[in-house]
Amino acid sequence: MPGNTKEAAPKPERKERLLVAAGLFVLAIVPILLAPFPPATDLPQHIAQIRLFKEALADPGGPYVIQWLAPNNLIYVFLLAFWTVLPVGLVARASLILIVLLWVAAIHGLGAGRSRTLATATVASLLIFNQSFYWGFLNFLIGFPAFILWFALTTRDPKRTSWTLWAALAGTSALLYGSHALWFAAGGAWLVVIGLAKKVPLRAILWRLSALVPCGLIALLWYPHLSASRAMAGFDTAPHWSPLFDRLASFLDAAFGGVRGPVETIAFVFILLWAGLSIWQNRARLRDLVDRELLGAAFFFLAVVIVSPDKFMNAIFFSSRWFPVAMIFLLLALPPPALHRPSHKTIALAFAATFFLVTARGWYLYDRVDLGGFRESLERIPDSSRVLGLDLVKESELIKGRPFLQLFAYAQVFKGGELNFSFAEHYSGLVAYRTSRTVLWTPGLEWYGEKVKRADFAFFDFVLANGEDKDHKILSAFAELSPVTPAGRWRLYRVRR
Repeated sequence: MPGNTKEAAPKPERKERLLVAAGLFVLAIVPILLAPFPPATDLPQHIAQIRLFKEALADPGGPYVIQWLAPNNLIYVFLLAFWTVLPVGLVARASLILIVLLWVAAIHGLGAGRSRTLATATVASLLIFNQSFYWGFLNFLIGFPAFILWFALTTRDPKRTSWTLWAALAGTSALLYGSHALWFAAGGAWLVVIGLAKKVPLRAILWRLSALVPCGLIALLWYPHLSASRAMAGFDTAPHWSPLFDRLASFLDAAFGGVRGPVETIAFVFILLWAGLSIWQNRARLRDLVDRELLGAAFFFLAVVIVSPDKFMNAIFFSSRWFPVAMIFLLLALPPPALHRPSHKTIALAFAATFFLVTARGWYLYDRVDLGGFRESLERIPDSSRVLGLDLVKESELIKGRPFLQLFAYAQVFKGGELNFSFAEHYSGLVAYRTSRTVLWTPGLEWYGEKVKRADFAFFDFVLANGEDKDHKILSAFAELSPVTPAGRWRLYRVRR
């Protein structure tokens, strides 16, 4: 699988590439700037981990323990830095802006390094707003730029076995491990695949794999504890596969999965037409024009999408989260379509600008319509309160997925206290409960708020509920609840003792 450099697409001037990448970054963060509480589901729980981290430092014998050597913690280094230098209310947007910056830099850096055209890198940038982005899988998202570094190292001359390269591999493997355990596993598998494809001697493959040993040993010690802790906490840790046809049908949502309406369908069709037209127009010289190592990475991640389970160890979208990565590698591997008036560069830039601006409109409406009453409710919660979050609406008419699922965690972000559910129960992040928390209320209320029982209210000080008028009418009638905020989809209730 030799790299293709002899007839690669002409390399744009560095200044032009930097200007375009900077312009795409600015366009891509417009939606984030318009939404103080972005529609990224797990984002507030990740930020809440920083508050719990500070509490654990202040009280070493308290209910929380810091998992210093666990994977998935790299993102918290940045979140802690943001928490330190920014108002807490800006941390959510800053974290997503960081992700956008790293992905734009990774895509365009990879394109420049492999002499791929600016147009293909521009089209690939559309996939930043993917399913994992909207679900707020921050620790997984930050692993993509780390893998780009890993890809650059592992595709170097296989005969080279310097200790400098070994140290670089070991350091990058630590970044993969710190990003997400899945990226660390993918990095190891890719190292074997690229070695076999390039017919690297077994001794050289094993020498490179040895760079993964330090973090691999830590992972071997960590994983049994994770499995046992999640099982003890009542999470479903078994693997689950859906039929292959269902997976193929979900590729659109895997690639984007955010704003409702035609824009993401059009974007997905645009990407398919771009790739299909490229293959058809260049079919006579495709072998010479394609970058085979990038194409190999695309097939590698597509195989992961098809083979791996949909859910495993309570991690949702276990397989589909790799699909945008596969598409980015595929787009960069192919030459651009032969378009002249307008040029492929102009078409790519115009489409990207339209896509990001339409997305910005969707985020703006989400903040104005779906979060009515949310800010007011947060402001009325006293410090260190026990808060029960109930999402009785579940789905938004503007954003796909479950954007409201973890929003109640902002109560802990801003005011501290405890929640009916916390990522500290996952045992895969920076902070975990020292011992498994005893849940005396109905479990799973963050997913199924309609299952709440009147007896559940007694374990909390406040209820933060997202509902329609009929839902709030029912809640207001309960003798156990006293309304604090009078209007809006989001309302706060005090629990009467």
